[in-house]
Amino acid sequence: MAVVREKLLTASDLATLCEVDLKTIHNWVDRGRIAHFRTPGRHLRFREADVAGFLRTWGYSVPRELARRSARTALVVGSKETAAHVSRALGDGLPVRHAGHPYDALVYAGASPADIYVVDIKEGGKDIDVDAMLEAIHRASGHAAIVVLTDETTPVPAFASRAPRNDVQALRDILLPGEAAPSASGSLVEEGPRALAASGGAR
Repeated sequence: MAVVREKLLTASDLATLCEVDLKTIHNWVDRGRIAHFRTPGRHLRFREADVAGFLRTWGYSVPRELARRSARTALVVGSKETAAHVSRALGDGLPVRHAGHPYDALVYAGASPADIYVVDIKEGGKDIDVDAMLEAIHRASGHAAIVVLTDETTPVPAFASRAPRNDVQALRDILLPGEAAPSASGSLVEEGPRALAASGGAR
């Protein structure tokens, strides 16, 4: 299986998109206007999704290819009913993929990381060390939001959030704070690891 990682943009790439000089990019970074990180050599790098969001926020047009590559996705670990529940919570703007088994979710996380992972402990945590699975997903997708759906009081890792299994509003409040309720039922993408492998793991 070919693993395709998200392309990262440089400060020069962002300057070209915004038609500004590098000093302006560094000023924006210093003011916290755009999410970024630095390489071990201290060079600025930007995730495509962050750049697309920045461009939209500040009134720039988003190139079609960047918009396509930076589209956010969610991955649900659990039953199809859980995936439909999450899809209703997120609305049409965010495609939802389904992994019926935790091992499938780990394949996805390694080959085509999502921006949001929703894990139903009751349905997706059977016969597996849930904490180890969540840690593996977190390592593969450190930028992603991870939500555990559970009605139990067992603790969840510090990098994850918790929501009741059937509470659509609570899930929305965690994943899409401050946004209006979705106008439609969301878009559930039926896709298995074999389809992912056939496509080369591209997002």
